[in-house]
Amino acid sequence: MIRLYLITTGIIATGLGGMILFAPVAFYAGYGIEPAGQVNLLNELRSHGLAVLAAGFLATSAAFVGRLTPAAMIVTSALYLSYGLSRLVAIILDGMPSSSLLAAGAVELVLGLAGLGLLLRQRARH
Repeated sequence: MIRLYLITTGIIATGLGGMILFAPVAFYAGYGIEPAGQVNLLNELRSHGLAVLAAGFLATSAAFVGRLTPAAMIVTSALYLSYGLSRLVAIILDGMPSSSLLAAGAVELVLGLAGLGLLLRQRARH
């Protein structure tokens, strides 16, 4: 189950991180956000792309290199939970976003909670 989680979250994070870093205009257009021509906004949007990409590489690698598994589980769980919880804070402070951003937040929370659950279950066994 952990291996499946790492492959799934790794592929998702790698894809998202790559799009955020290398094609932010196309990526954010899917959410109704148009950053084209706004250098400062593009810089800010790209800034977390490599971190997400690196987490994706770590998770995917850990699915095949067992010694990386504990670190990858912590990183991916924290990554997805932090994005999902940040979206909840944004809803409280800013109001409801588009349905696509709500869906992204729901997926992030599910993946983060799944990772946390797997971590807790693994620690309870040891």
